[in-house]
Amino acid sequence: MWHFRHFLLVISFLIISPDTASPVNVDINEGVYDLLQKLEAKGLIQSSLLTLKPLSRQEVIRLILEAESNADEKSPFIRNLVQTLKNRFSHVIDNEQFIKPLEDPYMQLTYSDSDNSGRLTYNNDGYEYEKDLNARFGVSSTAEFEQLSFHIGPEIRFSKNSASLLAKKAYGSLNFSGFELEFGKDSQWWGPGHHGSLLLSNNTEPLTILKLTNPQPFLLPSVFKHLGLFKFVFFATRLEKDRTVANPFLWGLRAVFKPIPYFELGFSRTALLGGAGRPDGFNTWVKSFLGKDENVTGGGGTGDQRAGIDLKLTLPFKLQPVQIYGEMAGEDEAGGFPAKNAYLGGIYLPGILNMDEFDFRFEYTTTHVTQKANIWYNHSIYKSGYTYRGRIIGHHTGTDSEDIFLKLQYFLPKTDNGRISFSYNREKHNLSGKTNETSDEFTLKTDLPFTKKMNIKTVFTFGTIKNLNNVKGVDIDISVLMSHLTYKF
Repeated sequence: MWHFRHFLLVISFLIISPDTASPVNVDINEGVYDLLQKLEAKGLIQSSLLTLKPLSRQEVIRLILEAESNADEKSPFIRNLVQTLKNRFSHVIDNEQFIKPLEDPYMQLTYSDSDNSGRLTYNNDGYEYEKDLNARFGVSSTAEFEQLSFHIGPEIRFSKNSASLLAKKAYGSLNFSGFELEFGKDSQWWGPGHHGSLLLSNNTEPLTILKLTNPQPFLLPSVFKHLGLFKFVFFATRLEKDRTVANPFLWGLRAVFKPIPYFELGFSRTALLGGAGRPDGFNTWVKSFLGKDENVTGGGGTGDQRAGIDLKLTLPFKLQPVQIYGEMAGEDEAGGFPAKNAYLGGIYLPGILNMDEFDFRFEYTTTHVTQKANIWYNHSIYKSGYTYRGRIIGHHTGTDSEDIFLKLQYFLPKTDNGRISFSYNREKHNLSGKTNETSDEFTLKTDLPFTKKMNIKTVFTFGTIKNLNNVKGVDIDISVLMSHLTYKF
């Protein structure tokens, strides 16, 4: 499978950087990432590597300050957007070390008229809404020191049939010589996609991972410096017991380069191995890293691997800036390269002509492989598939499907980046079969400052599903209404 021997060799010769503070990550669900991408696509940020998330708070601050230094000749709207972001993280800028036992408490109320609402609610850390009212109450606790940081996000959940208390996310990180070692429960997102990612997204509940990364990009030594800014991440985890092969290991490696300011290139790879009754010794791990014995006769082999490449091109034209991005990944390999590929592509307009208050996005994904029905996210041995607790670890559309997504967003003037968006999503499944489940989803979202410290987000989604579960004539409608209130200290 897609070999990373060269990248592993490069990583072993990284420049040793001085110690820096160890801040916690900015949650993947934060709207901060959308704002950073808007500034990146407008040309204000050129050193960002936003296709590997989450980012640390320190990295987000660095990007905000870069945007501020390039905003003098931009519109009042863009300057205000930068200032609002800076204000949002002012406490981090001013305090290198602090403890916040109570940070950003929130309340979320969600009403669904169907037990099938999970088909319309995804990329939400694996949360499933039951029919009728669902309530969530949570808060974050954070401690940041010179080289150590800790984060925990306890949450109470209520629904008609259940109540639970859990740590939504909980991790600690150690910063040393420009690297960061993290252990705990956290989400990741790999790739340029906004609506989905082929290999790793927050569609599932956060995995409990051991992760090594360089939180801030830097240049590689010697001739490798011509590859531009570089960032990598490696993680390993163990999946749940309740699977056809219990407790398999999952590891992943991603390397991202920016050879020129407006072009970003990424390589990703993930692999399942081991589990109950399967080999998981040192030799198995070595073979998994080297991509050996993945397609042996009889369906055995080391494990189940996926790998791909993605790119993002920014064209910050004055009249109409645009970002174009794409991702290709394979479920198998041929001659050392990905095969049986899935594809994702998109176009993002950070403004429409001279109207910076608007942005627009189109994104298309397909996991259909001709004459290879249902091959994506499935495996002959790991029959639970590329899932965690029943949810796809990659793109929520699943196997043998296609997904079309459009989104128009408007930022309200004279507010702290208050915005309204409308999106449309169409999914079509079982493309190799005669009967296709097809869903049309319409979402209206508002994200508004209620007071200087209080923010309220509302989301209304209406969807129609035809041929539910690929059964001809079984059609349903689903409505989901969500309100999320956050208080920022």
